[in-house]
Amino acid sequence: PTGTRTMRSPAAILFLLAVLVAGAGAAFAFGSEKPPTVAVGVVMPADPRGPMLARFAVLVYGLSRNAKLTYAGVSGVDQRPDKAGIRYQMVVTAVEDGGATAKYRAVIWGVPETSRWTLLQFKRVN
Repeated sequence: PTGTRTMRSPAAILFLLAVLVAGAGAAFAFGSEKPPTVAVGVVMPADPRGPMLARFAVLVYGLSRNAKLTYAGVSGVDQRPDKAGIRYQMVVTAVEDGGATAKYRAVIWGVPETSRWTLLQFKRVN
């Protein structure tokens, strides 16, 4: 014979196939924008997005109302699954233009790991 053929073992082929499938699955999951699937009534773990979403709320409210607010803090972050996303409710502390500090109740809805976020409510708390 003019050429040499190497015979590959079925185990080596299966290993290579498993590596390719695992890599493709990880790449698909990384680029996926599907919201997390959470069963109704399940308590969700604490989410570190609270301060980021509070800053988002202050910024969006300030821009929409032409109000000069500066983020100062957040407390009482609560999250619940809602319509293929997550609804966050929190108390945001902001410094107003005159230097007075005020607390606001903010409600934000969004889909984690995407750019789909909406400020639903930003109300001053007495």
